[in-house]
Amino acid sequence: MRSSWTAVIRCLLLAQSCAVVGCGNSAAVLDLKTEDPKQDQRKIAQFYAHEAKRLRQMAQDQFRRVAVYERLFGSDSDWVEGTRLLAQSYEAAAREQEQAAAQHQGLVRE
Repeated sequence: MRSSWTAVIRCLLLAQSCAVVGCGNSAAVLDLKTEDPKQDQRKIAQFYAHEAKRLRQMAQDQFRRVAVYERLFGSDSDWVEGTRLLAQSYEAAAREQEQAAAQHQGLVRE
């Protein structure tokens, strides 16, 4: 009985110390406003460029699958056509992301 009470007290002390540390005021407050709006545009452009690169990779993967599906099912297969359409949509999305990146890069130059 005595050991269970000491365990409960230890748990309460641990919980209280965690609450004090977690809820204490931090000295540094994050400032979400930036003094340089070009910096934001650079980051946005990098994001869009990264997404374009990722989408291009996905399109290449789908085009490789098209080649495999053509060997397996024939060139008239629904699998081939569907995969080809998916690859083309990834390519189109990549172009859109590249255009958005270029627009934001243009805002940086201005």
